[in-house]
Amino acid sequence: MKHSYQVGNRDGLVASPKQLSDLKLFTMPEGGRDRLNFITWDTIEVVGQGEDTIEFHGYYEIERADPTSSDWRKASVDIFMRELSVNGISGKFGRIHVSVNDDAGHQSGGQVRAGTTYNGIPDSPKLCVMNGYMKFDLLDVGVTVVNKEPIVLRHNITHIPPVGQGGGTQEGVTVELYRVDDLDGPPVAILRRVKTHIGGWLSEVASPDYLAEREYGAAMELA
Repeated sequence: MKHSYQVGNRDGLVASPKQLSDLKLFTMPEGGRDRLNFITWDTIEVVGQGEDTIEFHGYYEIERADPTSSDWRKASVDIFMRELSVNGISGKFGRIHVSVNDDAGHQSGGQVRAGTTYNGIPDSPKLCVMNGYMKFDLLDVGVTVVNKEPIVLRHNITHIPPVGQGGGTQEGVTVELYRVDDLDGPPVAILRRVKTHIGGWLSEVASPDYLAEREYGAAMELA
């Protein structure tokens, strides 16, 4: 389902960045789409098999609405995760692929919030909150699991898109994961924590599928 959002006033907005040299601190760009390299470190417990922290590599694509204002301090920005493709290998669970769960019935998205981290200081970070509904394919376990409650990622950002910055879930989260073929059954895994690093734009000479396969192949060689 296509999500509609309110377009803000473009007066005073800079052009949507396309490369590192376009990024400007504490400055609001026009809306756009950012397909960026993405690394996460997910701590997952599989019931009966223990817990492990897995490093995932791949990319995501975020769609940004126009900000509500050109003023960094005042503006908010609606954001939507259109794609996610990251791969990792657990020493306990084997190969895992994570993607957006398009069947969740909820939009994976959030907002760059109005205001700044430090009240009254315009050149300070803004809080970005993303609610994610994800699908975890545990390829060697032979099970696919999803979350019913959102995975809430929080980033304090100084520029948009937040290339080079990171964040993740808060400490002490417990996100239960359910088999896609038994959503009303008991949870079979628990997501304990996510840490993230947002990289630069994907290379124009390499497709996202190629990059995902390359990361996966490299991980397989190390396993």
